[in-house]
Amino acid sequence: MSKTKKLIITLVSISLVLIYCLINDPSREITLTLGLYAGSSWDVPNGESYQVIDQAIQKFEKKYPNVKIEYKSGIMKDDYSSWLANEITKGTTPDLFMVLSSDFNTLSSIGILKDLNRLIKEDQIDTSMFYQSALLAGNNSSQYALPYEINPTIMCINHDLLTKENIEIPSSDWTIDDFYKICTQVTKDTNHDKSIDQYGCYGFDWKDAIDCYGLNIFEEDSCHLDKKEVKEALSYLTKINELSKGYQISSEDFDQGKVAFCPLTFAQYRTYQPYPYRISKYTSFRWSCIPMPGTKTNTVTTHLDTSLIGMSSQTKHSQMAWEFLKMLTMDEDIQQSLLNNSKGASPLKKVMLSKKTKEILDTDTMSNASLNQDVLNNLLENTIVEPKFKEYESILEKADYLINQALDQGTIDNDLNKIQKKLENEMK
Repeated sequence: MSKTKKLIITLVSISLVLIYCLINDPSREITLTLGLYAGSSWDVPNGESYQVIDQAIQKFEKKYPNVKIEYKSGIMKDDYSSWLANEITKGTTPDLFMVLSSDFNTLSSIGILKDLNRLIKEDQIDTSMFYQSALLAGNNSSQYALPYEINPTIMCINHDLLTKENIEIPSSDWTIDDFYKICTQVTKDTNHDKSIDQYGCYGFDWKDAIDCYGLNIFEEDSCHLDKKEVKEALSYLTKINELSKGYQISSEDFDQGKVAFCPLTFAQYRTYQPYPYRISKYTSFRWSCIPMPGTKTNTVTTHLDTSLIGMSSQTKHSQMAWEFLKMLTMDEDIQQSLLNNSKGASPLKKVMLSKKTKEILDTDTMSNASLNQDVLNNLLENTIVEPKFKEYESILEKADYLINQALDQGTIDNDLNKIQKKLENEMK
């Protein structure tokens, strides 16, 4: 080999080493961008929406002094999808960003989100630390996002109404049969003016009824509205709705103590239990929450909303972004702080089973039958995982319109097959 070639190879080698050292220089300042929205993920009052994020940033920047994390404040949740889409179009996608459940299927399908499987494997992350349904909310064949906060649906019970009617408060393993029976018992004309003024349930819809059976009726290219269990679930809903003789039960009826049951999210439960929010909400009766009803053969009955955080597939700082993503979603101190300051639940089992969480739930409690830690943990272990395909949200929206229309017209039995064919045509 000539001296000239040797010199060129040596210079190239030195250049590569210098470039590597420059890139990996721990003193080189790195700026990570974070995309997030203001306020609560669950549409309840939250005046300190950035508090936990700022706490995590402070902790991370102390651990990695060469890293600075920036985010734009003031983006409202309703505007967030449009803002993120605009950032993606401009080529300025944040390194890490919140992922709305309505956007996840699309973002994971078109390559915007980084596949986290390799990073999880390399760091030997034990993903069983998360509640399974929360983890799966960020999985679409691969893990594209991690759960940051979760919010299950639970059933609120009017204790005073059931006590007045000498009806035993349901246990956490109650069924849709029990639910319908109690609705039948409480729906009546209490002042004998020939008009019903006490009702079974407000806000229980067709999706809740199907969840009682633990059903996922949508797949990427088909739906299953013709299942026997779907027809049973919708039959229960029809019978419950018929009890009120055409009267449209409202949230005001529930607030005034005239309704026995109302599905609420965990965040609503926590918001409206303690002072001062209860001054303007649910003040006239004692109430508490238990899991949604199931069936004799099914206990997976509860819908779970999950707030996700993902990493841009185009980030130039994947290792640092990954470290911060782990801190936001896996650091028990950060997650405990999130539970303390927000109204949702943590996706980490250890946090939800911690002594501090028990104290928080006990503080929220207004009656002995309120949602306790063990019941909540069992509920979170048994939640329904929504389908993961790109068109799911639009198909669900169309199904919601068509099924509600058929329920309102009293033609659901005859219309189910037609609705199924319409939706499957949309999927093709």
